[in-house]
Amino acid sequence: MKFLFALAFFLGLAACTHMDADSDEPLLDRYWRVVEIDGKAIKVVSNHAEPHLILAAGSRAYGSDGCNRFNGSYDTTQGLRFGRMASTMMACMPPVDLLAREFMAALNTTASYRIKGQRMDLLDTEGRVRVRLEATFLK
Repeated sequence: MKFLFALAFFLGLAACTHMDADSDEPLLDRYWRVVEIDGKAIKVVSNHAEPHLILAAGSRAYGSDGCNRFNGSYDTTQGLRFGRMASTMMACMPPVDLLAREFMAALNTTASYRIKGQRMDLLDTEGRVRVRLEATFLK
């Protein structure tokens, strides 16, 4: 009986440790909100979508560039690479049009990623942070 109590106690501790708030977010099934592109903080313009990225099972990527919705593929066999993205073609006024172009250009040059806590950085082939994102649960 004491053995079962001790086992339950240690399993409970392990479960609490696993749910640590400082643990890294998983790559998939998170709403990754864009907070910086090329070191510049982004500002969401009212009436426009928040730039974000969602990576789903089956190597499917989708989200918004701040103006247009996009979807396509990704590959994690050697870092993180995005395939060609299909996108809506809304006319976007400045500064939203520039934000959208910068975000898509950064996705196109992504070669790897790193996740620390609730933050993910998308890096180019030289290791420079192109996009910084913050995770939330899917909206």
